[in-house]
Amino acid sequence: MLSYLTAETSFLRSFGNRSLLLLVLCVLTRSGESVAKGSGIGVALDINPAVIVVFGPVLALILLVSLKLEADTLLLARETALDETISLQSEISPWLYLLFSVPAASAAFMAVQFMLKLVPSRPGCDNWSAAKQLSDTAFQGGSASVYCIGNLKQGTPWIYPPAQTYLYIACVAACAYLTWRIAIDWAKARGAVVETKAAESQA
Repeated sequence: MLSYLTAETSFLRSFGNRSLLLLVLCVLTRSGESVAKGSGIGVALDINPAVIVVFGPVLALILLVSLKLEADTLLLARETALDETISLQSEISPWLYLLFSVPAASAAFMAVQFMLKLVPSRPGCDNWSAAKQLSDTAFQGGSASVYCIGNLKQGTPWIYPPAQTYLYIACVAACAYLTWRIAIDWAKARGAVVETKAAESQA
């Protein structure tokens, strides 16, 4: 029982740390300047809001996939210790579900920033819109970009609308699904699923 509770606490701590990272990245997307510079193996990297917006939704999905794998392992531990964990039945706090929703919400936020704030540099911010980000195929082969907060152009990545936009929408949908699965699996230890199994075992 103690080892299971330790694993549960470790999972929540890991989820919280990764959610905090994503929240920090969301905050950084609202700045109009580079936030860090780094180099390694001869490659210089300028980390700015545009770079965060481009990689953010994919990063959120990767983090959620790793958390889902950890949740699956935790679920196996719950089932192994089912007789003991039945006694842990309790109402699940809404704050826990709020924590679970942070990665998916962060992915959605950064996808929206991509649609609204990172646009092809040739038409520029004043002549581009979210609708064009979803439908205009003129730049599907790639285009230099400008980040509309601070009119940032230096160090911004190339973008490939509208295919890239739909890729991020798919990332957000995948994040939402993984979040739902994690929440459902969590309830198996302390919700109606456990109560049903307990009733069946008594019968």
